[in-house]
Amino acid sequence: MTATKKILVMARDDAEEAMRVAAGLTIFGHEVRFLFADEFEVTSRFEENAELLELADVDEITTLVPFAECDQVSADQAAMFLAEADATLVL
Repeated sequence: MTATKKILVMARDDAEEAMRVAAGLTIFGHEVRFLFADEFEVTSRFEENAELLELADVDEITTLVPFAECDQVSADQAAMFLAEADATLVL
């Protein structure tokens, strides 16, 4: 049996793919934290993928820049997320 890992998924260039990946990682029981590193255009596809995060129970969804309804975090907080993660994926 695989141990649960803390994984940070950061959306830098492709938010839609990052949201799909984050949702998929929860299937294996990992604790997933999601961070938007930039502002993205909110399209219908974007909203569908954002709904995946909710359905997958990704509880902590944050952003470095004011964006949507996400909690904004500082660069220091983002660095703490990186330090706490067992793995980080940047998409």
